[in-house]
Amino acid sequence: MSLLVDCVKFIETYRGRDKIIRLCSYAAMLVGGDNTSPISEKARVIGRELSACRVILRLFDDLPMLAYNLQYGLGSKEKNPCLRVCELGSNLVNQLYYPIEHIAWCADKQLLTIKSGSFWLAGLILWAISLTLQAVKCLLTIARLKRSANRLKKQRYLDGQDQYYENSEQREELWLQLHGVQADIFSQYLLLLQSMADLLNAINWLPKGWLWGGRFGAAKSGLFGLASSLIMLFRHWYSRS
Repeated sequence: MSLLVDCVKFIETYRGRDKIIRLCSYAAMLVGGDNTSPISEKARVIGRELSACRVILRLFDDLPMLAYNLQYGLGSKEKNPCLRVCELGSNLVNQLYYPIEHIAWCADKQLLTIKSGSFWLAGLILWAISLTLQAVKCLLTIARLKRSANRLKKQRYLDGQDQYYENSEQREELWLQLHGVQADIFSQYLLLLQSMADLLNAINWLPKGWLWGGRFGAAKSGLFGLASSLIMLFRHWYSRS
């Protein structure tokens, strides 16, 4: 019963509902694939409508993104300069993505007398850049966390060699710190896999000639997106445990 209550509360939130819609849209894309059967066509319709729903919902994401970026500022609290540069670049790219997507959407709906193609392309490029920066951030964070884990392991070993090391509370505290760092490393690996799965799709949807652009069918794109969405949901529940 508690799991059902948690699921309902999750779906009631904007971010939670967006994740579920994302999962369903990619699942429909996977089922639809490139087949011509009636079931496949219906699945593609569902996938397109759910994807369009997410585009409309993102019309209201500019202000939350701006609030986050203003709160982060210039990242003066981040000691690692490489992480700071990646985070600032990611924030800038994400902030630019929304108005560009809005313009493309308005052009598709003939609210603006311009062609939408170049704006959708610009949005895809920004998304790919954002995912690449996210992957780099994950790798840098994993390296930093592994150094912290090694220090804690070394400290536990040295303390264990000390004949006066009989403080069980201190041992427990070190173990909890090490367990927390290892959990963070696992979470970063999940985020890295999620970002790479999305990056596969982002590049694939670029025009042919851009790396592997246009080489994957709808079924493969749906598979990558579904994997990314499932990892995203798992990360949410994992962080709560």
